[in-house]
Parts: sequence; structure tokens; C-alpha cells
Amino acid sequence: MDKVNTNNIIRGTYGRVWMNGELLAEAKSFEGKATMNFEEVNLAGDLGTHQRYMGYAGEGTMVLHKVDSKIAKTIAEGIRTGILPDIKFVGKLEDPTALGAERVEFLEVTIDELMLLKFENKAILELEVPFKFADFNYIDMI
Repeated sequence: MDKVNTNNIIRGTYGRVWMNGELLAEAKSFEGKATMNFEEVNLAGDLGTHQRYMGYAGEGTMVLHKVDSKIAKTIAEGIRTGILPDIKFVGKLEDPTALGAERVEFLEVTIDELMLLKFENKAILELEVPFKFADFNYIDMI
């Protein structure tokens, strides 16, 4: 078995995320995952419980350093009127010493909540943005 070159292990420091084509330079962390949904299937004469794939649910969380009101500007009006904007995220994970880059686009994004105002004395402010998505595509894989 070959040994792993530790210089090829990707550091999250070089991760980036774009919202509708605009770089969110204030991004601190980003996570998007697809959770598969299964239904149990029990077959006659078989003691095992089988699984039938029924689809998936996409969700994630993004944490931003609080710099501006970009997220609020994107969805606040839609929250009040019921006409939410189309949102697409593209996340990119790369590292100068890694074996390549990974990019994923998240489509039909809905932002689950909007923090209207939050502060704490002597604290660096962050904005946590939980979201869901209906579809995704790998643009690049390592």
C-alpha cells in the first residue's frame, strides 16, 4: 500500500463559495450534503431488512464573517412577499499542494432562516446560514 503524501491533504483554508456568481469572500465555512431517503422492505422468507432508495434531501450550512447585509438583501423582500429569489451556490475546495480541485454547484437553494440582528460585546460577529437545495452537480472532482 502506498503512503499518503501529507502535502496532498486538502486544507479548508482555500475553500471558496459563490452565491449567484458573486464570490462570498467573507465565507468562514461551508457544508453541503445529500442525505439519502430509504424505505424499509421486508421480504417473505428473508430475515433481513432491505432498503429501497426513494430519493434524497439536500441541506447545508454556511458561516460568514459579518461584513455586510448581503444575505438579507438577497432574501428579505422575498420573506415578506412570498416571492423568493432563485439562488445557486457554487463551492470550491482546492489547495495549492493538493492533487486538484473539487467544485460543486447547489441548485434551487432555499435559505431556511434569516438572522435579522445579533451582536455580542467583544466578539467577532458571524452569520450562520442554514440552507436546503433540490439538485446538485459536481463540476470538478479530484
